[in-house]
Amino acid sequence: MSDTTPMMVSPTQRLGIFAVDRREPLPLPVAEKAAMCLLDALGLAALARNEATVQALRDIASPVHDTCLGARVWGVNKRVSLSEAVTVNAAAVHALFQDDNDVPSWSHPASLVTPVAVTSGESVDASLSDVLRSLAVGYAAMTWLGAEERVARALIQRGIRTSPTLGTIAAAAAGSSILGLSEVQAANAIGIASSITGGLLEPVRSGSDEWRLQNAHAARGGLLAAQLARTGMQGAVQGLDGPKGLMRAYAGLDHVPEWSHNPKLESILAVWAKPWATLGDNVSAVAAASALRDSGVNPADILEMKVTIWRHYAEYPGTGYAGPFDSVAQALASTAFGVSAMLALGELDYSVSVKRRKDPNILRLVHCVTVEPHDGEWHEATIEAKLRDGRIVQRTCADGPRELMFHQPQTAVALFEDRLRVSGSRPGVGAALAAQVFEVAQGHAQMSIRKLVDMMELA
Repeated sequence: MSDTTPMMVSPTQRLGIFAVDRREPLPLPVAEKAAMCLLDALGLAALARNEATVQALRDIASPVHDTCLGARVWGVNKRVSLSEAVTVNAAAVHALFQDDNDVPSWSHPASLVTPVAVTSGESVDASLSDVLRSLAVGYAAMTWLGAEERVARALIQRGIRTSPTLGTIAAAAAGSSILGLSEVQAANAIGIASSITGGLLEPVRSGSDEWRLQNAHAARGGLLAAQLARTGMQGAVQGLDGPKGLMRAYAGLDHVPEWSHNPKLESILAVWAKPWATLGDNVSAVAAASALRDSGVNPADILEMKVTIWRHYAEYPGTGYAGPFDSVAQALASTAFGVSAMLALGELDYSVSVKRRKDPNILRLVHCVTVEPHDGEWHEATIEAKLRDGRIVQRTCADGPRELMFHQPQTAVALFEDRLRVSGSRPGVGAALAAQVFEVAQGHAQMSIRKLVDMMELA
């Protein structure tokens, strides 16, 4: 569909038509980026298979014993209904708070789109190439829904979390693509999803656990919207922009000009991965902290630290919290904790927020931190440390390697290998699987998504 599509097409219909448009193959950079996003999500899910919420969801999912039915829960030998598999897999991708980030929508697309694309693809025996397209469609939908942050920030200001709110709709777009819906059915799926979506920011602000379920619930809701639309259920034609639609009712906006243009598959190229388990708002500051540590600064010599980050990150619920850290989510959300843990330990995986929240070396540094906002770009962050000998040392996010956040294929392969190995796979298995995924993305091979899931299960 071209941008010359008549304006009588509503944004809801526009997104539905885009979701099922297959007239052009995926551009190679988009296909490779989709492969990197896929590997990032699958690797994170493997790491999270023993996380308590993931285990609980897996335990209450009813097994399906007929191998022709249902879908796999990633990382364990269990087949459950399609909707339950999407729910568990989405929770696993999101469980470590390390799934990727899309700035225009302020969201984590991996945990919302990837489980629907992969798990639904398995249910219909789709090719991996079709799954990569579905994934790219869902990511593009998420970026488009955020409308250059206009919708995203409006939602945040009203206490609504963007990931589960926009994510249900993006998941419906991905589901429409992989399940082969018509344009009318896909538009209905978007309308249905717009009416059943939502999620609050209070869990992130207070440090409670519901955030773990929000994206899983949204992914399942998006799948349900696509499934019901396929049966003929009608969705609101103006679910996104009608007088009582999402734009006005949830975001409080009267007009979103970005929605008069089509989503762009290339928008996935701007999505960035999280190298560490912390709120996305903290990543640029943690990168600066990593560079400061790498410069040879002894954390014990630090007396004061000024952390300068983007104003919208400094004002996001939970980032300004500085203890006591009674819950994992409080530590994951806190800028001061993330920076201090990186300086004290040189690492920031999920176990740090679980096991090291009371570490005296981390907490001493937390009390040294002052956070100041700036009005520049989102990725700009600076740490200025005053040392015992009177020196002042400064490092920025830009001092760290870019590939930590914007993966190259070799980075994605190495990371996937490491995550599968840590999860119990034999050395070399993850790298071999990742290489095959890139062969498909580059058009040099074909593979069904079932075969990839089978090989991961064996690994």
